[in-house]
Amino acid sequence: MKIGILSDTHNNTDKIIKAVEFFNLRQVELVLHAGDFSFVSSAKLFSKLKMPMIAVFGNNDLDTFDLEKTIQPFGQIYHEPYSFTIDGKKFILSHRLYNTEDKFDYIIYGHTHKPHIQKTPQALFINPGEVSARRYGRSTVAILDTHSDNAEIFDLDWES
Repeated sequence: MKIGILSDTHNNTDKIIKAVEFFNLRQVELVLHAGDFSFVSSAKLFSKLKMPMIAVFGNNDLDTFDLEKTIQPFGQIYHEPYSFTIDGKKFILSHRLYNTEDKFDYIIYGHTHKPHIQKTPQALFINPGEVSARRYGRSTVAILDTHSDNAEIFDLDWES
């Protein structure tokens, strides 16, 4: 399965629109958001995804009730950490890093705003960085292919 991964969108509507277009063009089958939408208005932009979304709340997502209500028509949002299985692979999705590599195949997290992919013998750690480009000036996302166990970071400012 091809999965799009993003985090730390922080209400940057232009970058969110770019990320949604990026995932739609690449025909990912699922999008994972590792927290920090910041405002309900920015979460609405994800309704343009052509695939479902699973998300977790981040430390800047204060209006959890309205966020959940907004995302429900096109996805699901949970309190971190949220674990699930796809293609027989175990995932943990969180905003902050939960080091549980002995229990999960994929550990997806955000919060640091720094893109990072690390493969250990037990797990693949993926931090897609920040969509908002507010801390480091780069707007990045990741794509994971569960069939090949390969993940890659993409810079949205260079993609067309």
